[in-house]
Amino acid sequence: MRPPMIGSWQATIDAAKPYQIHGDHYYELLLTLIDEPNGNPSGISVRVPSHAFEADPATGQRVEITFLMGQATGVRVMS
Repeated sequence: MRPPMIGSWQATIDAAKPYQIHGDHYYELLLTLIDEPNGNPSGISVRVPSHAFEADPATGQRVEITFLMGQATGVRVMS
């Protein structure tokens, strides 16, 4: 499943792996989407720049990921 061009996903983080590309910090997130019309797809991988997070991601967190032009631009932890 591809990220939306514009919009957001609500998901649970199943795994978060930090990595770097040319000194820039990112996380590769493995997600299970929440409240999708076709069930809850799992195993979706998204790369997110570390500056999009307010705090480091944690397994089990429910988050809303915002996208612009198919790129993750923000992550908000849901309560």
